[in-house]
Parts: sequence; structure tokens; C-alpha cells
Amino acid sequence: MKQTVFTTAALLLTCTAGLWAHHGYSTFYLTDHRVTLKGQVAKVSFLNPHVMLTIQTKNSGTWQAEWTNVDSLGRQGVRKETVQSGDFLEIEGSPARNPESRVVSALTEIRRPADGWRWVHPDVRTIE
Repeated sequence: MKQTVFTTAALLLTCTAGLWAHHGYSTFYLTDHRVTLKGQVAKVSFLNPHVMLTIQTKNSGTWQAEWTNVDSLGRQGVRKETVQSGDFLEIEGSPARNPESRVVSALTEIRRPADGWRWVHPDVRTIE
């Protein structure tokens, strides 16, 4: 009986830990705040679980923008070649609770002013 309770508890914690880590955005990010990060792409890591963009800003140093996963972006027409090092981007998202981490996540929009390319999170609607 004791072993069954222990095993069940361990299994429950193991299964829910991934959900907490992946979906607990409000624990790590100010989801009720939006910032716009403007800068040049220094690096693109087009890998799962999240595509990461390293952005060099003019006045605030280097930041990380945590995009969504490769499969979701692919369904939206975004490929590895879509964003390249050297591109100047404007990225809207939620800042980390710890400002020293210099990370934005839960991205809602990415714009590349040079050619007008724009990505908008599928859950965000624009009414014009």
C-alpha cells in the first residue's frame, strides 16, 4: 500500500512538472505587461522546444526572445531562413519578472521594417 501511494505520487509529480515548467508563464514572465524589443538579430536557434532569437539592442544590450516551436511556425509559413542574423526586428512580448535575465516570451508580434515582413501570433487578431 505504501509503495503504491509513493509510486502514484511520484508519477503525478513527474507528469505535472512538465506542464508547470512549460505553461507556468506567469511565474517567470509579466504576462500582463508588453514590451517592444528593437534590435539586430545576432543569432537564430531554430530548434525545439522553442525557437530562440538573440537580439542586440542599441541601448539595452543583448536579449533573448523565446518564440514558439518549430512545428507551429512551419504551419504559419515561417522557415529556418525567414529570420537571419543581421535582420533588424521589432519584437513584442512579455518581459521576464527578473529584468536582469533580459528575456521576452509569449511573443505576440515580430516585424522586420526593412521589407515589411510581419509575424503575428495566431491568437492575436488585428481589426483594421
